[in-house]
Amino acid sequence: MLEDSDRGSAYDPPEWHGPPRMVGGHVAGPAVIARTDGVVVVVRHVLAYPAGLEIEVEAHARGASSPSAPPSAPGPSAPPGGPVPDPADLAPDFAWPAFRLRLGDGGVVEQDDETGLRDGRGPVMFVSGYEGSWGGPEGGGDVRMSLWTWPLPPPGPLTVSCAWPERGLRDAALVLDGAAVRAAALLARPFWT
Repeated sequence: MLEDSDRGSAYDPPEWHGPPRMVGGHVAGPAVIARTDGVVVVVRHVLAYPAGLEIEVEAHARGASSPSAPPSAPGPSAPPGGPVPDPADLAPDFAWPAFRLRLGDGGVVEQDDETGLRDGRGPVMFVSGYEGSWGGPEGGGDVRMSLWTWPLPPPGPLTVSCAWPERGLRDAALVLDGAAVRAAALLARPFWT
């Protein structure tokens, strides 16, 4: 439950808002999506819930990404219980990796595309947690993100892909077993009974 000063009490957020207050069913992870001389992208874990899928990813880069070096000081992280900052707002000159999910029915949902919210049916994928840093003597960057996808994807294989063109990474992918995702969602349990 979240506090809402406009409503005067605690309320349950909508399912698309983020993972429910549950222990998710484990699907996969850790697994490497891509590794090059300058970039590593890892799925730390994938958790399934009756309402959706949480994918925690991390990406690390070394060296400058473009002719203009990224900012030398990291921006703020999300305050506890506060809104998640948009990485582009924190470092407008520093490009972060972008993720998408190809669904078993052939549909594609991209990170931070809210199109699915307009009709209320989904799918949507957005960053529900974030921490990052960049700069330093090597001019690299490190980011960890939790990606929430709502609703639970349809049956069939799911392909998590990552692109970080500024770092030379294009469409690296990891395929997840859709049946394992749906089975793991059945294993999710509430924090409290």
